[in-house]
Amino acid sequence: MRQIKRSALVPESPGRMFELINDVESYPQFVPWCVAARRVSSEGTQVVACLEVKRGLLKTSFTTRNTLEEGCRVRMELVEGPFRALQGLWTLAAITDPQGQSLGCRVTLEMRFEFANSVTARLLEPVFEQTVASLVDAFVARARQLRAAQVPAAQ
Repeated sequence: MRQIKRSALVPESPGRMFELINDVESYPQFVPWCVAARRVSSEGTQVVACLEVKRGLLKTSFTTRNTLEEGCRVRMELVEGPFRALQGLWTLAAITDPQGQSLGCRVTLEMRFEFANSVTARLLEPVFEQTVASLVDAFVARARQLRAAQVPAAQ
């Protein structure tokens, strides 16, 4: 089973980053390889979401059940897709200065996956690994883009 762990520091609150991660329908706007995304269902702290991915030879869709812990964690479990296993965890941790002032947060994504078909695995695991690794960068860039759009232009 392949494992990936990526993290980044962002000048956003954990709550704001949680909102971006949970806004599944917006993924095609800023995640380069995501061609479609939809929320299948939402009940309490559970969200079922489906993503369609296209990157090089990789063209697939998969559905995950996401357990939300408001402002701090999103746990993903495979519902349907070309995987034998797929598990992910987004973790958001506040960062403060010595006086307790917020500096932003650390965003961490941990993902474990294994394709169901061994031939597919040999072809697509490296591509999927690169794809997952780029996710944190996509969310950091999205946070920056939205922050810049909120700041009024200097006069």
